[in-house]
Amino acid sequence: MNTPLRKMLAAKIHRATVTAADVDYEGSVTIPPYLLEASGIFPYESVHIWNTTRGTRLETYAIAGLPGSSDICANGAAAHLVRPGDKVILASFTMVPQECAADHQPKLIFVDDENRIKYQGPEVAGPSRRPALMDHHPRAER
Repeated sequence: MNTPLRKMLAAKIHRATVTAADVDYEGSVTIPPYLLEASGIFPYESVHIWNTTRGTRLETYAIAGLPGSSDICANGAAAHLVRPGDKVILASFTMVPQECAADHQPKLIFVDDENRIKYQGPEVAGPSRRPALMDHHPRAER
């Protein structure tokens, strides 16, 4: 069976705030456990980091932060491209059979400046902007 596969977005944590960068760590990006759970990203899964502050992009892997922490920490070589205070998008991808691609729904997590979940759901296509009322979405949680 040779079903064609499509590489699709699996999960995205949108505009997280980097809290630390440690070039001396072995590598990876530290992500709070509640954001890993909400997004469906697993520890040691490949993740892309798109830095909206600096315009840099890189790929590394996720590690779980401390329970109760809201830290996003760029570790190892990533710390050269990502600094505390930067806004980043963390994304993972999956391979989906072509016949399922049209129905595929990634997990999209939108966070506030303290990396708390403020909204989970679909994106707004540019150049439109999300209405301000969505900043206080009823499904906001931590």
